[in-house]
Amino acid sequence: MSAVAMSRKLLGLAQSRVLASMSLVKLKLKPPVVRQLEIGSGPVRKDGWVTLDMCRGADVFWDMRRPLPFADASFDRVYCSHVLEHFAHRDLKRLLQQVLRILRPGGRFLVAVPDASLYIDAYLKRSDASDLLRYRPAVVSGQPMDVLNYIFYMDDQHRFMFDRDNLAHHCREAGFERCAPRAFDPEVDSAARDYESLYMVCHKPEAA
Repeated sequence: MSAVAMSRKLLGLAQSRVLASMSLVKLKLKPPVVRQLEIGSGPVRKDGWVTLDMCRGADVFWDMRRPLPFADASFDRVYCSHVLEHFAHRDLKRLLQQVLRILRPGGRFLVAVPDASLYIDAYLKRSDASDLLRYRPAVVSGQPMDVLNYIFYMDDQHRFMFDRDNLAHHCREAGFERCAPRAFDPEVDSAARDYESLYMVCHKPEAA
């Protein structure tokens, strides 16, 4: 790594620490009054929701590999869309446990992730997968194997992929119960990603 690249990396880390510290101060001075949290929201704010992501524009600037900066049982609902697949398994496990912690007993975790089974079906059937390959930087060819490379690596962005069974399994392993598929919800879900999304709702046990 060049000296310039190293300097930029260090500057970026320093800025991230400052922004995260500012978020902690803001949360301490003014804890959230709404009971809904979106993690991995991107640079957006939503009425009735607290948004959290490692980017400017979200209510809380935060690295989700760290413990989430909220007290136990702070939220009735936590939502994420196309977020979990960006975490390696060890970080995913910790994040799911953190989501469980900050939900109230009986609270709901609403999830949307890319459905890897759609791409596997396209590979096995040798069918036209062009409608699935919409993120052009990750497309290397239309070969069946590269359909899998597209979704499993996503131009070096994806770390862990899901189908219905393993998404439910990993959420249950973290402590959730009643993990079940759900329908597209226009209140929270993105219509632009409906073509490839798997939707699930998981509940924190009432006795937790």
